Amino acid sequence: MERRRYALRLLYDGRQFRGFQRQPGLPTVQEAVEAGLARLGVDAALEVAARTDAGVSALDQVVSFATRADLDLEDLRRAVNEAAPEGLLCLAVARTGPSFHARASAVSRRYVYLVGTAPPEPLAPWCWILPDARAFPDLSIATALPSGQGWPRLDAAAMRAALAFAVGVHDFTGFARPGEQRGTVRTVTRADVIEPAVEVGDFVAVVLEGRGFLRAMVRNLVGTAVAAGLGLAPPTVIRDLLAARGRYRGVRAPGWGLTLASVSHPSGMLLWR
Repeated sequence: MERRRYALRLLYDGRQFRGFQRQPGLPTVQEAVEAGLARLGVDAALEVAARTDAGVSALDQVVSFATRADLDLEDLRRAVNEAAPEGLLCLAVARTGPSFHARASAVSRRYVYLVGTAPPEPLAPWCWILPDARAFPDLSIATALPSGQGWPRLDAAAMRAALAFAVGVHDFTGFARPGEQRGTVRTVTRADVIEPAVEVGDFVAVVLEGRGFLRAMVRNLVGTAVAAGLGLAPPTVIRDLLAARGRYRGVRAPGWGLTLASVSHPSGMLLWR
């Protein structure tokens, strides 16, 4: 019997989950989506465009699966949302072609990371708030002062200069999670640091975009850029780590500041409903 393929477009608050991939006894996005599919009698392996770690949020995650069932799209979206816990929403659904695969068919992924000493209150739960003595013990003396007084302001220009070395095709072994088994060459098409257009707080948004990223690669790049922005490393630090291709021993930014902002597929491949 013919197997039909479907895609889901998801939004989720990573603080509510221990990552995307199912883990026994822990709340995960995969488990929540599979609970929705089970309401329709579907037991299918999920394919995800970007496997997010614990605490990482998504505004535009894409998941695909194959089943012999001929599903009504509105029933599919409703079933996932009715089974979803707080913090997860199925935004749209689509019936896809036989070759579609959420991960393999994606042409670009964009991540946004928020970090600073005083983000606007509505953004604070999804921001890496400095000071952070765990990550930067050399500056721990500043944490003893009220409201981080004495903690250096992030130098966005230094962060931007550091991240510029990541753009292009590189072997990112030096930014991979230990034990990474896959090929470690990746292409980064954009690496930017955006400051608020108006004075709404002391924070920046790091934007990284590329075809695909290694596990922990984005958080390791951000942690290194923040070290440069605090004056703890030169702007050439990312260039030097790429050249060394050794095990990453720098600062890994925490998951809760990271959001998968968008996943792009070839035009016309997905007709969302």
